[in-house]
Amino acid sequence: MKLSLILASVVLFLASCGANQEPAAEQANAPSFPVDTLEITGYIGEELGDSTNTFGIIADAEYREVSGNILLLDNGAACFKEYTPSGDYIRQISRQGSGPGELSFVTLEFFQMGGEVFALNMMKQGFVVFDDSLNYLEEIPLWSQNPPMQSVAVSDSVFASYKPDFEEAGEGSFIMFRSIALFSRGEEEYDTVLWRDSMELTMSDLISNSSSLINDFFLGVAMGGNSDIVLFSLKESDNYTVHAYNPNGSEAFTITMPLEQVAKTEEEIAEEKAYMEGYFAQMGAQGMGEFTPEPYRDMVVGVYAGPDGNIWVQRGTQEQPFFDIFDMEGTLTGHKVFPESGWTWHFSMGPHGILAWEDDPELGYQQLFMVQ
Repeated sequence: MKLSLILASVVLFLASCGANQEPAAEQANAPSFPVDTLEITGYIGEELGDSTNTFGIIADAEYREVSGNILLLDNGAACFKEYTPSGDYIRQISRQGSGPGELSFVTLEFFQMGGEVFALNMMKQGFVVFDDSLNYLEEIPLWSQNPPMQSVAVSDSVFASYKPDFEEAGEGSFIMFRSIALFSRGEEEYDTVLWRDSMELTMSDLISNSSSLINDFFLGVAMGGNSDIVLFSLKESDNYTVHAYNPNGSEAFTITMPLEQVAKTEEEIAEEKAYMEGYFAQMGAQGMGEFTPEPYRDMVVGVYAGPDGNIWVQRGTQEQPFFDIFDMEGTLTGHKVFPESGWTWHFSMGPHGILAWEDDPELGYQQLFMVQ
């Protein structure tokens, strides 16, 4: 999930409302199979240069379904950039603005469905859609607040999404729902709910303790999949569980694994706290109070339909990105590790391969890596 961009949606909602410990138990977290190391085969991105190879904020990136080219959503420049599979620049799609087909800050992500590209733009309360040639097609502004996020196409006209919702409960309190549901193209209401839960907060809680909102609802789910399977995992520090659903909405199986909790160090907690509060200030969200990070690392931070046709589950307990590989029946078959370390790596996966980028790279500027 894209931390800085998802926080922007939190800020929009709130504005409308006015122990130093090393990783534990190596034995319990040990791999069950030999670990294969992934290979970085190329990259795009440089510190200085023209706009074709420099990025503001990488919001999302995927291989295109129809051509195999790389499509990158640059949230800082509010546009798409298309590259060949080897990383050669092709063109820019869209630009910053509020007109038809234009994008703005808080363009969180995109997904592909039936050859079309759906860019989630919070300011437009829904999707900006481009056709299979990446020409502007239409806008679908169906949700006055909290449009569905982390979407996965399950057919040419149906997608699965994570969607948070808010409902007044009287006397200054809110009920906050979060759902994993199936949506038909162009329809506001979901067709089928795969999973849902809720919690009640007062307005005082929302203003003074926004940590619960951010940790539990906006950063609370990892989601992935494709037309064969819908995958999601609640981001919990004490429970490694991945839910798998069929495209028709029926539950396929559940993956679990016994892992020991891993505490964040005091330094990591301080850095996360400073980053979040700095981001709030940059967004102009005053009065949100202090941010309190979770003390333990999430067991699962990513679930993917891998390029090999298997299910890839990214552990959140290791600084070097580590993936458990399961077959389509939920049986563990192997492990893979990314060759670079860091807590802010993001990945996208599909039939054409793997792409990786870092939110907070040590170099000080972002690059997009092609991974074999």
